[in-house]
Amino acid sequence: MFGDVNIFEGVEVEVGAGERLALIGENGSGKSTLFRLLAGLDAPDAGAVTRAGRVALLAQQADLAVKRVLDAVTPPDLMRAQVAFELASARLGDSSEEALTAFAEAEELYRTLGGYEFEARANAVLGGLGVDGGAQTNQLSGGQVRRVMLARLLLSPADVYLLDEPTNHLDLDGAKWLEGWIRASSAAFVLASHDRAFLDAVATQTVELERGKLALYPGNYSEAMALKATLREAQERDYEAYRRKKAALEEEQRRQASKGGVEENRKRAKDGDKFRSTFKSERGQQVFSARAKAMQKQIDRLDAQAVSKPFQDRRVVRLDLPLTPPGAAEVLTVKDLRVERDGVPVLDDVNLHVRRGDRIALTGPNGGGKSTLIAALLGQLPHSGEVKWGAGLTRYVTGQHGEELRGLSTVGDALLDANPALTPHQLFEVAAQVQLPGPAFPLADLSGGQRTRLSLARLSVTRAQVLVLDEPTNHLDIRMIEALEDLLTGFPGTVLLASHDRRLVEQVATRVWCIGNGKVQENPL
Repeated sequence: MFGDVNIFEGVEVEVGAGERLALIGENGSGKSTLFRLLAGLDAPDAGAVTRAGRVALLAQQADLAVKRVLDAVTPPDLMRAQVAFELASARLGDSSEEALTAFAEAEELYRTLGGYEFEARANAVLGGLGVDGGAQTNQLSGGQVRRVMLARLLLSPADVYLLDEPTNHLDLDGAKWLEGWIRASSAAFVLASHDRAFLDAVATQTVELERGKLALYPGNYSEAMALKATLREAQERDYEAYRRKKAALEEEQRRQASKGGVEENRKRAKDGDKFRSTFKSERGQQVFSARAKAMQKQIDRLDAQAVSKPFQDRRVVRLDLPLTPPGAAEVLTVKDLRVERDGVPVLDDVNLHVRRGDRIALTGPNGGGKSTLIAALLGQLPHSGEVKWGAGLTRYVTGQHGEELRGLSTVGDALLDANPALTPHQLFEVAAQVQLPGPAFPLADLSGGQRTRLSLARLSVTRAQVLVLDEPTNHLDIRMIEALEDLLTGFPGTVLLASHDRRLVEQVATRVWCIGNGKVQENPL
């Protein structure tokens, strides 16, 4: 319960040794709440959570003190053992039996906790996640801090790891490294993630929180969703068969009831046949009434065995909007582009050509220059060389942190900024379809997920011919990411998309640019 709202009930799940459970569901469905219950941070309102062994939860909020990264990821027990071992080593000079005993005990504890091999193991984990163990925590970016928190968790001994969006802020190499680490571990994992490629690579079972209930499917994400679709089709067939059979029984019941309700016409019967006529009439009414009651019993039995009607989720943006003018065929030409930072080239000798209809994915490591390239193409960074956009083209741009919403006050303002022709009725309709408050709701009061859904709604109504999107799946759940895929694959214009979401790139992109080491290279799909 959250206040008076029942988040979920009747949830039953068991995580066995070595299992890797994918936990999926819409934003707000209760995944983080379930994690806190599994970790023992909250108590359920009903039922019980039984834990055997050590459970480790990936924290969402960073609490790193200013220190070296390697020290920040060292488990507290090992840190205390290391301090005791160093003190005991320093006291060996007096050669007393007490000092030797203290040293032996401290060394044994340090060795048991893995102290001798910890630094090498920690540097391997940090390297896999793209973090320098020698850096200071106060010099890290937000994404790097998040990766340090993940490394600290992975280096903490546990029997069950609860990982909430572990691939956030990881590039392709980091995500693949994490997949390998999880598969090689003997621990159990519960993994909440919107990264479908990640879940397909590591999950052995999938559970879905949907409308307060938990459904368990065997296999990884794709296998689970294929099974769910098959079960849904069977449910739809069974429900349609039930609906047809019930309609037939109700029609027959009405027919029998109407027969039983026909009154006797004694005036038409001869005097000697009036008694017989009355008897036949009453007998007929009894027969037809009994048949109608029997039909009702069949209907009741049918209702008791009936499958429920499949849930229909129609929350997508569908409006009758005018077609977007196609615009110029030659969308973008870049010649000899160079961008420097503090005299050091970040991008150099970049030559690109984009035509109408191209959907180009910008990929590469964190810090490789994807956002820099986008900013240079949009004229937001000083650069040399030529950047030429097609004549008369309009662009719609989204940043990683919703920068395009700055200066706008309400949900309605944001939607009108994307399409000034929207009517008041359409403003309400669009907001409702993506689960947003009404047009008058302040942008400042939107959650991170709501702001991202607003960006998706703006994408759905824009009349721009070019979409420039920098990590558009941040904070989106899987259902919304799939809605974004459908929107982009059906978009008639041109798309420049910077994203670490491998499945999104596979589904949407017609071309791939890999950015790194100051260069932009086109890779095959």
